[in-house]
Amino acid sequence: MGKFMVVIFTVVFLLVGCSRDEKPNEHNVKESPIRSNANTVAEGDFVYRLVSEKSVYTESEKVVVYAELEYVGDEPEIKIAHADSPFYFPLKEKTRNYDIRYGMKEPVRVTVLKKGIPLREIFKPRGGYGSEDQKEYVDYIKALWEASNKGTLLNGDYQIVGSAMFNPLNESMVSQESLCLNAEIEFLVEKPKNKE
Repeated sequence: MGKFMVVIFTVVFLLVGCSRDEKPNEHNVKESPIRSNANTVAEGDFVYRLVSEKSVYTESEKVVVYAELEYVGDEPEIKIAHADSPFYFPLKEKTRNYDIRYGMKEPVRVTVLKKGIPLREIFKPRGGYGSEDQKEYVDYIKALWEASNKGTLLNGDYQIVGSAMFNPLNESMVSQESLCLNAEIEFLVEKPKNKE
């Protein structure tokens, strides 16, 4: 029971320590540099990838974005503890300056990563609204849900500052140092061009 509590406290610490301020900032859209549609970050025995298969989609086209976590250490496998998923996909739509938060259930789950075989998760926008949000934002989120159910997104300039947040576990299932690997990507979703 004591080891399990250590894992729970470590996961909660990891989630709090990796969080970032997601309030809209009208100035950072124009100042932020253009980033690529794929990004890889390595730390210790782990490699995190955040990828959009294209840099430009049309509104009716399936948007394929995914994250991968790969173990590259010396052992044949390693266990990690994380929330419902180790992957977070907070989304910013820069044209409208909307931050779409990425909520997740936070049970403690344990996943086995085999050396050299990436764990992959496909991005699906999550987001919500509250009673204090403006009608335009609420309408946008509802339209985003509808588009997401079809595998598409609304037109816009999107940025994902994704994270892989987890705790490697040793052989005794005791949590090691928490890891939070971050990567950013951008892609566009355009309205279809009219054929003349």
